[in-house]
Amino acid sequence: MRVLLLGASGFIGRSIAAKVPETIELTGTYYQNKPEFEHIKLEQFDYLDSGIDWQQIVMQYDCIIVAARANAETEVDRSKVSKEAQSAFANLTQAVHESESKPFIVAVNGSLSYGHRGEDLVKISDTIDPTGFARSYSIAEKPFREFLRAGHEIAIIRAPWVIGLGSWFSLMYLKPNRVPIIKDGKQWMSLVSVGGLADYVWQVVESSKSGVLHPELTYRCRQKEFANIVKNITSKQTRTIGGIKRMRMEKQMRESVLASIKLDDGMGMVSENQGAERRLIAIVEEIYSDFS
Repeated sequence: MRVLLLGASGFIGRSIAAKVPETIELTGTYYQNKPEFEHIKLEQFDYLDSGIDWQQIVMQYDCIIVAARANAETEVDRSKVSKEAQSAFANLTQAVHESESKPFIVAVNGSLSYGHRGEDLVKISDTIDPTGFARSYSIAEKPFREFLRAGHEIAIIRAPWVIGLGSWFSLMYLKPNRVPIIKDGKQWMSLVSVGGLADYVWQVVESSKSGVLHPELTYRCRQKEFANIVKNITSKQTRTIGGIKRMRMEKQMRESVLASIKLDDGMGMVSENQGAERRLIAIVEEIYSDFS
């Protein structure tokens, strides 16, 4: 199977590329920072370039994984670049629709698209109400949602907090001197390891399972419980991020960390049992060891 991975140099994209099955002929793209992989073909590519001939690209592949996300420092700039990405992905989906081969699309996005959901169990059938960073990033996802509604074959994977070295986890929980408890820490965190997410992506690719999908979670817990797990591993003290400190955060960051999203992965309560907790602890210990 010939697969194109847009965003092979990103946090999630690197893990997807690293776990490519032997049966897959993978081509990965990067914009500036070329990743180091010996077993896949790499091409420099700016998917935001309005001059791209998507027809010529899609005809070469059986599947296209979209793990690329155009980022920016402010909400205004994120929304601006997301509109450019929306145009690019609209051209991509149109090219797939018009092609004879009809490659399968797998788009990896985030669960913040569902918004702050409190105690609700968030299901794949639920409508979106973006909060936090998803207020901007869901703009880019629109062509994929429309493609799915039109009855085309596409998988939209809505991943929760993806934990791994070099992610939000290092920035928020490992670099500071103390481990943050956000507000009262009661908001739900649904967590998946970056390796677990990559495995799930390849399962979807090989099965061509269409629709909105949630990956199997590593662990699901309250933010305060997660903070205490990190505290016990790092031997750092916790600190409560109260109202004044939260107001100093960038707006979309503040909304993101306050969002309570209890994601349904179709596995019932498995992600809240002791075995799941032990899996998370082992992952955090490994990340902390590499970070240190």
